[in-house]
Amino acid sequence: MLTRVLAVLTVAAGAAVLAGPGPLPVAGGLLLGFVLPGMALTGALFSGRALSSVERTLLAPALSLGVLVVAGLAIHLTGADLDRLSWTLATAGVTLAALLVTVLRPGQAAVAPPAEEETAPAGATAPSLRLSAQDAEAAAEQHTIVMTVAPAGTELETAATEKSRRLRLVRQLLPLSLVLAILVGASWLSFGTSRELYDTAVTALSATPSGPVDSRGNRTVAVSATGLLAEDAPYTLTVTGTRGTAPSRLVVTVGADGTWSESLSLPGDQRITVNLFRAGDTTAYRTLHISAVE
Repeated sequence: MLTRVLAVLTVAAGAAVLAGPGPLPVAGGLLLGFVLPGMALTGALFSGRALSSVERTLLAPALSLGVLVVAGLAIHLTGADLDRLSWTLATAGVTLAALLVTVLRPGQAAVAPPAEEETAPAGATAPSLRLSAQDAEAAAEQHTIVMTVAPAGTELETAATEKSRRLRLVRQLLPLSLVLAILVGASWLSFGTSRELYDTAVTALSATPSGPVDSRGNRTVAVSATGLLAEDAPYTLTVTGTRGTAPSRLVVTVGADGTWSESLSLPGDQRITVNLFRAGDTTAYRTLHISAVE
C-alpha cells in the first residue's frame, strides 16, 4: 500500500511541477526534492530489515539530497539543460525506479527460529565434582584447585547475546554510512566538475576611461580583450558611432596569453558601440558601449 501511495504522489508531484497553477509547483518540487526519492530508496535498499523512526526520518531527506546532487551532475555531464523539466524527470524517474525495484524484489524467505536449547529443570543444581575427605586432603597437599563445573549453555548464551548486539549495531549504522558515502561521492564529483569549469577561459571585452578631448574633438580610449582562444581566431572588432556612420573594422591579433589591447581614437561627443566577432560569426560575441564625453 505504501508503494502505491508513493507512486501516485510521485506522478502527481511531477504533474504539479510541470503544469500546476499557483503554489502547486512549489509543493510538488519540495516533495520531489526532499521526500519522495529518499522514501522510495529507503524501501528499495533496506526492505529486509526494520528501521526505527529516527532512521527513516534521517534517511528520507538525506537520500533525496543525494539524488539531487548526483542527478544534477549527470544532467550536466550529458549536456542537457538544468531546467524544470530535467530536474522533474530525474527525481521522479529515480523515485519510480526505486519503487519498481521494491515491488519486483522476491519475498524474503522465512527463517526457521533457532532450536531451543535444553535447559535444566527448575530448581536443579549445577553438576559439581564431589570428592571424599581423603581426596580433598590429598588435593590440598598437591596444591590442586577444586572448582565446580559450570554448564556450557551459559557461555554459549553470553556469546550469542554479544554477537547479536554487534549485528544490531552494524545494522543501525549501515543506513547512515550509506548516506554519508552518497554525500561524499557527490561532493567529490561536484568538486571535480567545479574545478574543470574553473579552468574554462572566459572572454571579456573592456575599456579604460576616456582621455581628454583634443582640438579635433577626438579622445583616446584603450580597448582590451582577454580570454581569446586561438581556435576562434581571427577575431574582428567593429566600432560604430551614433550618427549612422559606417562601422570601422579591424582584425584582432590574439597574443600568446590570449589577450589583445589597442588604443582607439574615438569621437568625444558620440556614444560608441564596440562589437567583437569570432571567426565566422554574424552576431557579436561581446559588446561594449563607451559613453560620450560631456
